[in-house]
Amino acid sequence: METEMEVASAMLQASDTQPAVLPGESLPWPKDVCLYQPLEDTQLLLPEQASCLAVKTYLRMCRLPYTERQCDNAEFMSTGGRLTKLPLMRLGRRLFAEFEPIVVHVECTQLANAVSSWMGFEEREDMRSEVTYVENTFTLAELHQCFKEASIYADHTQPRIGSAHPWPLSSIRRREKSEEALRLLRVYQWDELSTRGVQVQLQQCCQLLSDKLEAHESHGKLSANYLYGQQLCELDALVFGHVASILSSQLACPMLSDTVRAYPRLIAHSRGIDQVYHQGKQLGGQE
Repeated sequence: METEMEVASAMLQASDTQPAVLPGESLPWPKDVCLYQPLEDTQLLLPEQASCLAVKTYLRMCRLPYTERQCDNAEFMSTGGRLTKLPLMRLGRRLFAEFEPIVVHVECTQLANAVSSWMGFEEREDMRSEVTYVENTFTLAELHQCFKEASIYADHTQPRIGSAHPWPLSSIRRREKSEEALRLLRVYQWDELSTRGVQVQLQQCCQLLSDKLEAHESHGKLSANYLYGQQLCELDALVFGHVASILSSQLACPMLSDTVRAYPRLIAHSRGIDQVYHQGKQLGGQE
């Protein structure tokens, strides 16, 4: 089993071993690509689960193979990140963390496989700005529920944070991670929002996505069309990761799932992606 030290060593060697990439060049996809995440059943929090699922879905859309590793120290091996630090992707001797950095690397080195390669420059720039907005909104809403709602924190968040560590390390880790999450909410000015205020922010995001899907419907029927029409882009993978994770979550507070369920086009969109790229296993019997 790879240790934190081995992964850190790979990161230190990366700058000396990775060849330069020319614009428009496609490099061979390494055979040993691996995604690291905490244990899904006992450690993974909702925003982390959504980010990990979005990355897995994106790589499947690009038809780029990878293996998965669940380990206690995945978060500590991460090279950092803007929101969740997860998943960590080891690609040869290089490390990348979180959805957007992984997507950018694939776009730069896998021109033939990147799902948004069909887009024009301006359309791609619009899509990337929406990726940032959607990722911020969903992740901050999930963090708010996990760390600001007392019942969810006690029943869901707190046990998962400390499950990998013995006491008193478990208590120290709970405090550290809570402080990290609350600091992030303060940075984006979400810390003072009520549950209703969070819901309003999420509703606005879901409405934007639903309107985009409606614009591509045919004959007024709900369909599995994608957010930019008949072809995929990374925004589809990101939205699926968050919607599917929220709908399958066991959070005690139903606010997030109730909000998402109010947008049937988003549900249809996610069900279509789930069937094609996950054989329907992510949403299962979720309505």
